[in-house]
Amino acid sequence: MRRSSKSLARVLAALSLAASTLTSSAQTVVAPSPTALPAPAAGPADTLLDALTCRTSRADVPALLTRLRRERPSEFVQTERQYSAPMMDLYRLEDPVQAWGHRSDAVVITDNRVLLLVNHPIEQATVQLERALEESKDAPLAGALDDAHALVVYPPEHPSLQGRTLVGCEYRLSGVSLLADPADAWRNATPTP
Repeated sequence: MRRSSKSLARVLAALSLAASTLTSSAQTVVAPSPTALPAPAAGPADTLLDALTCRTSRADVPALLTRLRRERPSEFVQTERQYSAPMMDLYRLEDPVQAWGHRSDAVVITDNRVLLLVNHPIEQATVQLERALEESKDAPLAGALDDAHALVVYPPEHPSLQGRTLVGCEYRLSGVSLLADPADAWRNATPTP
């Protein structure tokens, strides 16, 4: 399937504007397209790639972390690092994955986002994303985004991640947290005196 040049131009304009006005703590969210999700690609499903590219259905979002832990136990059972304010978990993959024109072995999960941590500043990451969208033969963006799915591109706020960029999908579902996994009950445990 081919994306219309009008839709692509709108997306690229939004990304360019966002990249030029970004500050270190700002977040860029590309406005979702009103189109429906496309049919999944032929071949076996990849839960992580689907999550990064906004192809996880609304019904599958609440159990996403559980599925990742089941399908990739050596990669998603233990975090490499956990951050607070905003709360996010960093996972290291055995083999890098590619999404939105970027390749990385670092995946960050927040309450409502699944992101690649890429080793480029926001300007370079945005250019790479634009190039990937222009070269794409299918419609990964226009088809995957709706009122519950949005592409996000922004620099992390944590000092140890400066100079890098987070690229991935935001899931806009009220009352759902990707980090609210019963297996992580320690997050909500109250310390005993």
